[in-house]
Amino acid sequence: MRSINQFVNEYNYNMYTQTFVESTKDSKILNTVGIQQIADSVQTHGAGILNTSVNLVYKFVLKKFNTFSGFLYDELIQSLLVRELKIFKENKDVWQGRYPYKRADMLAKEIKGLGVFEDDKTFLDKFRILITTIGNALGFVRLLRSASLSYCSK
Repeated sequence: MRSINQFVNEYNYNMYTQTFVESTKDSKILNTVGIQQIADSVQTHGAGILNTSVNLVYKFVLKKFNTFSGFLYDELIQSLLVRELKIFKENKDVWQGRYPYKRADMLAKEIKGLGVFEDDKTFLDKFRILITTIGNALGFVRLLRSASLSYCSK
């Protein structure tokens, strides 16, 4: 495991098949990583790689959650969320405890209107990428668990 950051950014996790599929590039070859490949790696390198890998992922996810927290505490985002929370509490009975799609769409447009980064991505785009990255890292831990169980069952 050289770089968990690079891995979770370049691969997408498929939760149903428990595989990682490389994000498509200009190449005609599509790389995948699944339970069997990780189990073979455990067999080759020993079970010690599991502990090391899980620790790396834990540290990575911790950093990402700090970024996630920082995003939510940003004054521009927090003011919008507090306003929406107040509106939701006032209309909770009318909306039957469900946040309406129209309000969510309006909030998304307001967040998009806050500005664009140098790479033409909005706050919301960056937030989606962050959540996807965290999900991919947690999926990798799940894949490690399944592969280690597969290895132990042989």
